[in-house]
Amino acid sequence: MVEVRVKAVGVDAVTADRVVLLEETAGRGRIVAVSVGGAEALAAVAELEGVRGTRPGTHRLIGAVLEAAGRRLLCVRVHALRDHVFHAELQLDDGTRIDARTSDAVVLALQESAAIEVGDTVLAAAGIDPGMVSVQEAGPETDDVDAFRRFLDTAVPDDFDGP
Repeated sequence: MVEVRVKAVGVDAVTADRVVLLEETAGRGRIVAVSVGGAEALAAVAELEGVRGTRPGTHRLIGAVLEAAGRRLLCVRVHALRDHVFHAELQLDDGTRIDARTSDAVVLALQESAAIEVGDTVLAAAGIDPGMVSVQEAGPETDDVDAFRRFLDTAVPDDFDGP
């Protein structure tokens, strides 16, 4: 397993899919682009920006359930790539492993400050050299950011198309 970090959340310029870019923290700095749904992209951005809604969403609920059960998320492992679908699992502090969609697992890792790891074979198959990826900042105006934050405060999962 290779440790990665969330480099960016955005839109793939070719496919128009929402993606989370996972960047290898050591080595060549390869990047894995994971397609995610709108709700997960929004949740990831909110976590990266430190924006909290007024009510707990699904990922906050999962974190609260883990805490109430006396468990802690140690890491997220993206362990397989089958038929163009990434497979992940949550690794808890008691050794329990829970199958999860990669998009949900990444958001939960961001929320809980847990490590994210990608399997060597997954990185070999899906890793992109950093020179092949262009991350362009959108540079939103302050009013746009404020409007987005207000939207996050009131958004519910039904507001988004799911995968």
